[in-house]
Amino acid sequence: MLHKIHRVSALILGVFIVFHLINHLFILSSVQQHIDVMNLFRGVYRNIIVECVLLLCAMFQVSSGIYFVWNRRGQRKGFLEKAQAISGLYLAYFLLNHIGAVLFGRGVVGIDTNIYFGISGLHIRPFYVYFFPYYFLAVVALFVHLASAFNWLSRNKLSNIHRANLTFLIIAIGVSTSFIMILGFSGFFSDILIPPEYSEIYAISD
Repeated sequence: MLHKIHRVSALILGVFIVFHLINHLFILSSVQQHIDVMNLFRGVYRNIIVECVLLLCAMFQVSSGIYFVWNRRGQRKGFLEKAQAISGLYLAYFLLNHIGAVLFGRGVVGIDTNIYFGISGLHIRPFYVYFFPYYFLAVVALFVHLASAFNWLSRNKLSNIHRANLTFLIIAIGVSTSFIMILGFSGFFSDILIPPEYSEIYAISD
């Protein structure tokens, strides 16, 4: 029963994540394009009911995911089963950290948590040493987790070779997408100038 609820919750959260990733890909055009699309999407997910549902789903995914990993500790065999657990734990860490940062930025600092808030750490020394792998691994972990789930759910529907090919194709797409996003976030495709109010957040910690 818990697994079924976990999948339903993942599906709800997954819809948001798909649009969130699509939004991030607009950084390849420009920061302003990213913000324009974000404002369009915010009209939906910043609704108080939708936002509460997403937060509840995120917290449930984190808690149930950690429970599943702990419950099956030492029982997982093979690359994909272990990768599913490791990627799930990283996603749990990322969700808690990312959501916490956004709520802190909105509620405590009182700043617009747009793309500048998310990527400013990538442009400020020495914080980029942390944020480059932080974001890169988040997207990779998401696709690894999806690939592992796909591999399990399709075990009675596809041949082993087709499952393996599609599973590793999903992972390859995730790695490529993550790499392209990081290039976009770092200003490879268009110039990015971090406004002072965002860089000052890190200056406090300097």
